[in-house]
Amino acid sequence: MSTLKAVIVDDEEPGRAVVEEYLEDIDQVEIVASFGAPSKAVDYLNSNPADLLFLDIQMPGMDGFELLDQLDNIPQVIFSTAHDAYALRAFEVNAIDYLLKPYTQQRFNEALQRVLNKQESKEQEQERIQSIIQQYKQPNSYPDRLFVRVGVKIIPIAVDDIIWIQAEGDYSKIHTKNGAHLCSTGLGNLEDKLDPELFQRSHRSYLLAIKELQNLQSDGGGGFIAEMSDGAEVKVSRSHADDIKKLIV
Repeated sequence: MSTLKAVIVDDEEPGRAVVEEYLEDIDQVEIVASFGAPSKAVDYLNSNPADLLFLDIQMPGMDGFELLDQLDNIPQVIFSTAHDAYALRAFEVNAIDYLLKPYTQQRFNEALQRVLNKQESKEQEQERIQSIIQQYKQPNSYPDRLFVRVGVKIIPIAVDDIIWIQAEGDYSKIHTKNGAHLCSTGLGNLEDKLDPELFQRSHRSYLLAIKELQNLQSDGGGGFIAEMSDGAEVKVSRSHADDIKKLIV
């Protein structure tokens, strides 16, 4: 099989970085271009036809469907978006798959294999589409790692390595087993991306990995001091104390 020429279009750099990371070891696919501006992607694709398009849906100025309308030749498309409301429409334009952000590498690979081994019958394709749409009616799955902007770089952080996270104004400091990283994403946005079964807010400024909690001591005012596996002592406010108490058996 010849190498597939792929183009990435996503107005958010972390979204593009995830696709680039997941394709890094895939020899059958070559990334020939990556765009944050959909209008530039249209100009490129109409002059340089591609085999595969990784396409965000909600983008300023032009959404993913409008982009496809402006192409002379539409390649195979894998949509990726933070919104599940577009799933049915995505398959109406013959998308190969629809990835709901944040998605895991395993889910990404499943979508890619459908491109590399496209041998589905029409009936199998319809069954798969209905299955995917039903999945998006269920609670979201959570990723096994986050891609966060740290300075001028975007780095992967394994969720299993996170010990606790603290708010730093509009930023967050992620404390991991490999050190601390100041990232440009706020604490609330990070909390939305993490499994609430694994992480617990202890204070408006702190989010704890439950498995890294070593012990609790009363602070004498209705709250606690939580000792984490890295030795840090993190405040549990009185308003969040009941949530922490539920972890005690």
